[in-house]
Amino acid sequence: MKSRSIAKGVSNPTLLTPAQLESSQNQLLVIDVRGWLEYWMGHVPKSRRLSRDSILKNISKDQAIAIICLSGHRSEMAAQWLVTQGYRQVYNLQGGLLAWQNTGYPVQRGNRP
Repeated sequence: MKSRSIAKGVSNPTLLTPAQLESSQNQLLVIDVRGWLEYWMGHVPKSRRLSRDSILKNISKDQAIAIICLSGHRSEMAAQWLVTQGYRQVYNLQGGLLAWQNTGYPVQRGNRP
């Protein structure tokens, strides 16, 4: 995955297909923005559920981050917010967990990433 340079204050998150996320997952911090129950019922392996405060306090603005939700709508809003907070490499999984599952990729259940 290529890094992208972002003009100050002007950018949008980049969309990722499930295949792109799967192939670059080791280079990304994958954050699931759904509720605990939704996360527990099934999530992308190695994804973490983090609050906004936790992201701001603990994650470098240079870290490449992929955002996931069920369908891509909530993750799009969260990814936009991260860009406004100064994060430079923000990606949104197009179609969310549903697209991930429809592609045939595995889903982790429970509280572990």
